Amino acid sequence: MSSHAQNALSLRNGAYMPSEIEALACELFERVCRDDSFEDLKRRAAFDRQDAGRLRHWIRAAHAMLAEEQSQRR
Repeated sequence: MSSHAQNALSLRNGAYMPSEIEALACELFERVCRDDSFEDLKRRAAFDRQDAGRLRHWIRAAHAMLAEEQSQRR
C-alpha cells in the first residue's frame, strides 16, 4: 500500500491531520532543544542529511505519540 493510501486510510478512520503531527513535533522539539527552533530545523533539513534525519525522527515520535493517545481512547 502506498504511503498516500495509508495516509488517506488513517484520515478516514478518524486519525490525526499532518498539521497536528507537525504541531506536536514542534512542541516536543522546542521543549527539548531550547536553543534551536523547529522552523530552523525544517529549513536546515532541506540541505543537511543529518538534520533531515532529525526532522524525520521528531515527526515519527509525534506520530507515534498521537497514535498511542488515540488507541488509548478506544
